[in-house]
Amino acid sequence: MLIYIRGNNFIITGEVKTMPRLPRNNIKTSYFHVMVQGIDKEYIFNRKIDIKYYISIMYESKDELNIKIIAYCIMNNHAHLLIHTNDVSNLTKYMHKTNTKYAIYYNKIHDRVGYVFRNRFKSEGIYSERQLYNCISYIYNNPVKAKICSTPEEYPYSNAKYYKGIIEENNLYSFLGMDNDKDYKKIIKTYLIENNMKKEDLIRHKESLKKLIVILRKNNKVSFRKMEEELEISRETLRKLIK
Repeated sequence: MLIYIRGNNFIITGEVKTMPRLPRNNIKTSYFHVMVQGIDKEYIFNRKIDIKYYISIMYESKDELNIKIIAYCIMNNHAHLLIHTNDVSNLTKYMHKTNTKYAIYYNKIHDRVGYVFRNRFKSEGIYSERQLYNCISYIYNNPVKAKICSTPEEYPYSNAKYYKGIIEENNLYSFLGMDNDKDYKKIIKTYLIENNMKKEDLIRHKESLKKLIVILRKNNKVSFRKMEEELEISRETLRKLIK
């Protein structure tokens, strides 16, 4: 099988397939919901080994293109990804590289030629808190809706079970504007004044500290990293108090 890459086109066994173009008009987000689907809804991820290979190449080229994979779920005939990138052109390059490599593998393994994916991957920018969490919920609940499993965490071909860690690592709360320095620092300052306390008193007054964590974490979505920096108390200690 011959593959040639020419500009935004790639040719597989003599067939030209145009790469998808992302909307360029005033893109003001770095978070994108991406979906790929098998040609004619074919089950291109039908075997465990195929799914694992696609996941491996997803992660293979992400760093060189400054791509972060926030969430993903691989189903039998399609896949969903929530991607972060500061350069939208890198998303097209990343999906091109990932899908081309998988197409070569898939055609070779299954002794076939021609297209593996539909002619365009779909991408949608994420612009709000509601949209972000709806997107994550939609991605992770795909196998639940398909009655493959009871909860998202049970499905082996997504990163749902690592969701909390992903939120922390990629600092999504800051993206949502919920972790504004002035806002959360003002909340801490107000709380200390109202309780006639100094910051260094918190570590000795566990209940007061716990109440403050709840205010910051559950009501204002402030990350443990930010709390650690401002309160000078380790993340491990803060997490233990609200378990």
